Amino acid sequence: MLDQAGLTILDFRLKIAVAAFAGAATVAGQTSRLAGELDAKGFASRVAAEKGRVVLVNFWATWCAPCREEFPDLVRLQRAYAGKGLSVLGISTDFAGQLAAVEKFLEENRPPFPNYHKLGAGDDQDFINAVERSWGGELPFSVLFDRQGKKVRVLSGKQSYADLEREVTRLLS
Repeated sequence: MLDQAGLTILDFRLKIAVAAFAGAATVAGQTSRLAGELDAKGFASRVAAEKGRVVLVNFWATWCAPCREEFPDLVRLQRAYAGKGLSVLGISTDFAGQLAAVEKFLEENRPPFPNYHKLGAGDDQDFINAVERSWGGELPFSVLFDRQGKKVRVLSGKQSYADLEREVTRLLS
């Protein structure tokens, strides 16, 4: 199977993996704004790597209007609270064929936090279970972890900046 750039999906995943290992993903010869791809294990490892910080993981997609509306508030929240111990992580759930749209969206929004792409291969149920067993796939969907890495809250649907800020500051204090 070929993607829009003429790369096989396997070639594309290999390029992402190699580039992510080197510190910057590349897509069709250009530096990617994505920090890499995550499966269930990668998700758990990424959250664990942030232990000591409050972590807000947001699942989004370019085709999701509420996700696009909420994203600038995540950018604003990270800028306001990064110095106080907040780490926002974004995970795009777009299909692999939509990565050009993901790149464009990230270029336009310039988030000061890493964004990943949910790995398309593998068992989606394993990924859902790693995130939140009750997650029905709705977007946007956010999960908050305290400084010890414990999941403390799930937020389904678009959240206001005030609601996000209230949840985050409660955990930061």
